Amino acid sequence: MSITLRIALIIVVLIFIFLILKSIKRKKMNITFSLLWLVLGGALIVAVIVPNFIETISKSLGFETPSNMLFCVTIFIAFYLIFYLMQIVSKEYRKTIALVQEISLLKKRVNELEEKVDGK
Repeated sequence: MSITLRIALIIVVLIFIFLILKSIKRKKMNITFSLLWLVLGGALIVAVIVPNFIETISKSLGFETPSNMLFCVTIFIAFYLIFYLMQIVSKEYRKTIALVQEISLLKKRVNELEEKVDGK
């Protein structure tokens, strides 16, 4: 990899990390989600700075080519993110159901009280 490409990749990754930190500061992104992206950014910087880093790891893990390892890791990260987000969606769904039930009970109670007041 040429030095120009390395410098360009480092600049892109640093901009990526800066945008993540900016999102955290403006409270647009949860810290738990941003930690994963910050770790990924750090790993990308290490992969760019250390020559043959990905090749060494992929060979030690038994992958034939580094691209196979990168695809495998990317797929596992995507599955993890999908699983984690589905957990959050499920929890929010349960909260929504509970809130709808609570609102229905409160509406019923308000209607009963209004009927009681109108009946007097």
